[in-house]
Amino acid sequence: MTAHHSIYLRYAARRIWRLATNFVHQCRDGLRTTYSRGLANWQISQDLSRADIPAEFLLILRDLVEHYLGHRFDLLGSGWVHVRHGIRCRGLEGYRYESGDAVQPDPDGRWLMTRISRSNVEESRRIWRMVRPGYVPIDWHLDFKSGYRWSERIWYRHVPFGHLPGVDVKVPWELARMQHLPQLALAHAAAASAQQGFVSPFVYLTEFRDEVLDFVATNPPRFGVNWRSTMDVALRVVNWLVAYNLFRAHGSDFDRGFEEVFERSVYEHGLHIANNLEWDQRLRANHYLANVVGLLFASVYLPCGPETDRWLVFAVRELIQEVGSQFNPDGTNCEASTCYHRLSGEMAIYGTALILGLPEEKRQVLGLEKGELVSFPDSYLDRLEGIPEFTRAITKPNGQVPQIGDNDSGRLLKLEPVYRKYTVAAAKARYANLAGYNDLPDHAAYWVEDSLDHGHLLAAAQGLFQLDDRGTAVERHVETSLISMLTKGTPLPLSGSRSDSSADHLGVTDEDAVWFRIHDELMMWPEAFNSSLEIPIPGNTILKDLTLHAFPYFGLYLFRSGRLYLAVRCGSIGQQGIGGHAHNDQLSIELSVDTMDWITDPGSYLYTPLPARRQQYRSVKAHFAPRPAHGGEPCRLDLGLFRLGDDAHARCLYFGGRGFIGMHQGYGSPLYRTIELTPHSVAVKDFYRGALLFCHPAPRSDRVDVNTDGIPVSPGYGVRYVPDYLG
Repeated sequence: MTAHHSIYLRYAARRIWRLATNFVHQCRDGLRTTYSRGLANWQISQDLSRADIPAEFLLILRDLVEHYLGHRFDLLGSGWVHVRHGIRCRGLEGYRYESGDAVQPDPDGRWLMTRISRSNVEESRRIWRMVRPGYVPIDWHLDFKSGYRWSERIWYRHVPFGHLPGVDVKVPWELARMQHLPQLALAHAAAASAQQGFVSPFVYLTEFRDEVLDFVATNPPRFGVNWRSTMDVALRVVNWLVAYNLFRAHGSDFDRGFEEVFERSVYEHGLHIANNLEWDQRLRANHYLANVVGLLFASVYLPCGPETDRWLVFAVRELIQEVGSQFNPDGTNCEASTCYHRLSGEMAIYGTALILGLPEEKRQVLGLEKGELVSFPDSYLDRLEGIPEFTRAITKPNGQVPQIGDNDSGRLLKLEPVYRKYTVAAAKARYANLAGYNDLPDHAAYWVEDSLDHGHLLAAAQGLFQLDDRGTAVERHVETSLISMLTKGTPLPLSGSRSDSSADHLGVTDEDAVWFRIHDELMMWPEAFNSSLEIPIPGNTILKDLTLHAFPYFGLYLFRSGRLYLAVRCGSIGQQGIGGHAHNDQLSIELSVDTMDWITDPGSYLYTPLPARRQQYRSVKAHFAPRPAHGGEPCRLDLGLFRLGDDAHARCLYFGGRGFIGMHQGYGSPLYRTIELTPHSVAVKDFYRGALLFCHPAPRSDRVDVNTDGIPVSPGYGVRYVPDYLG
């Protein structure tokens, strides 16, 4: 037998075993309830102290929770939608499905009998009877953009996704993360302190209680779309626990009947995570990190016991291991995406804070002496400190980060999200995905989330570290406050061992020599000099106080001054060469002048609902990057929606005060780009043995178009707008 046949047989055997195991487990779950038994004496612990809420956030919070009380949600480009059973959805780019009939929920739960699996319907109805009369259930199984609805009865491992055009499984997953619940808890705190504009604290408490009961009753464990992704199960339990404890911290108690259901479901979430870890021997990324952090939260908040103790030991060990493997030595994330750096960075920081503040009985589970803290390896602390340093360095003067790689707007917690206020009419005019669709009058206030503002990550880091003069003053406090609560007042000091990424490279003679040597060699190949663009910038001060920031592990190089922000993408596609969240953006640039974006990456827009759109936004055509006149991509896009060919092998040849020189081999022959900085311009030249197209039209007046080929900018998942000069 050849080695090839042996590998094939092992693969076939594993697949047969997996199918057989799934069949047995599905049959078991169809015959007996999947709700757990015998946990009535458990009690959630790990209470938090009172949260600080900035006054400027209260106005936004008041409007947001008014939407949530009405079960209106704006997620992944949906616009504010009243999510209930039987609604007619707008559809996604012409694809629209019927969402099913409206329901008439009765207090006894008879409406559930035709929806919930036979093995779970009795317990589901018992839980529903605890919901207050008059509560209208949320349809947790609905993609409320396209209208497609998954059945509550389908076993979780058989839930399909990416199977129909326009259908986005991320929509119900995002809703079921329930990241609005901590905001309800903050509104409860504001109401309890008599802040103007908030209703009775009891209203927010009751809404939290009813939504949790609604979810538990209509989503029995291991049934339905919301148990399909372990990552989303983990994020949900984190948000539940944080919201629950914020309610408790501000003086509220829950009835014992609810607490028994809640505690049991927290345990069921932990059990589901432990049994469905998204672990892979070759590559473990943000999904597995979320599994670990979710299991960590569940194990810390649930009482000690043989099972939860195992979860705790496992989660602490794996968090230390995964931060070491999923973050590079400079603190950047391994997935080549600035927005996934944000998501994974959040999980690392909150997980570390929770470990620092472990109660005494949990420390004993880890074998620690009384008062002894968990000891983190130096390499772990170094990476952890680098996470906010990267975010601070890449943040533009307008407060946003560049969209390098994918952006699915993913978060661990949304305690104090950044929103921009419009009228409904103005929002419709600006955002293509909102056109003609919402239930609000045109003059009403309309809040649109800014998912490119990552200041919350800096605020969380501020709560974790004892910041010195390298720290940053942030205008958010809820994240800082919550992290301080989790650590129980034991922040990590900065190590002081990290090198300053903003080191000044100017005036170094050897660097000048390197620039001139490479530049002159390229200019000696006139047949390879294909295109150039000089971007004039008014005034002669753009290089004043210029600093350079290099992140070679990530593949991002930045020039910053009082007036200039220039980012150059050149390096790894991430995920050990798989590139699941990378784009064909090698040698592309982002440019901001005087806080205004002149050149920006258009983002990601969508994943599986419209594969053609996914590929359009990943393509080199969507980026300010060199491309040949005959077309083609520098890295293959035909390997799947979450894989990129590792063909370019981009390298930085020069990074210094004069600019940047890089190359890649994605088109066969080497392609070079030089970016030269002068006091009044940015000059870009491309060299290639073959005809090249410059990736953008000629600048209009003193600006450069911010996208290519008329592709609308997508500043967040599912969100698109057309800049004024293209409208």
